[in-house]
Formats: sequence, C-alpha cells, structure tokens
Amino acid sequence: METFSPGDRVVAVNIDIGTIPLKSLAPHDANRFLLPDGPLRSDMVYHVERVSRTRDGCQGVYLTGLRVMWGPKNVPWSATRFRRVDTHAHHPPYKRSHKQPVSAALPATC
Repeated sequence: METFSPGDRVVAVNIDIGTIPLKSLAPHDANRFLLPDGPLRSDMVYHVERVSRTRDGCQGVYLTGLRVMWGPKNVPWSATRFRRVDTHAHHPPYKRSHKQPVSAALPATC
C-alpha cells in the first residue's frame, strides 16, 4: 500500500460508490455518508490536502475539493482507493540545445 503526503497528486483506482469510502466504517454505517462535491471520477487527478490515520491504523486522505461527509463530520477517503501520479511518466524529456559561439557557427565572408 502506498503512503501519501500532503501535496501529492493522486488518481482513483477504485471509484465504486457502492462500497464504503473508508475501511474503518461498519457496513451498517454506509448509508450515512454523503458526497456533497460529487463522486470519484477515474479521469481526474486529485490533490491530497492532508492525511490522517484511521481507527484501524490505515491511512486516510483528505482531497482538495472532494469531501466525504459522515453526518456533520468531514471524514477522509481510504488511501487504498488511490495511487500516486508519476509527474514525469507522460512527458517526454526536454531536449536542450547548447548555444554555439557566433565565431564558430558562421565563417567570415568579406
């Protein structure tokens, strides 16, 4: 299981809303949670606002702009629903060109 830090960029790997957002909630408590900002989306990159430990010792993550309300309380998402985004995985390396001195690049013609 990955551990997350505030500021990490993550994507959801488990967007099943039929399951409980936290592993520490009991199944009979599942009908009490609300998603006021909408459900998880698989094509969205989320930012970890802060992390916490849940009652069962696992890590919970709070995401920027995506709350889970359990009654009046804001509770974290289970970290097992997410994976960290590799920021350099989809970007080709930047090709740098070195500047040549003017005298070496152009022959003298007069």
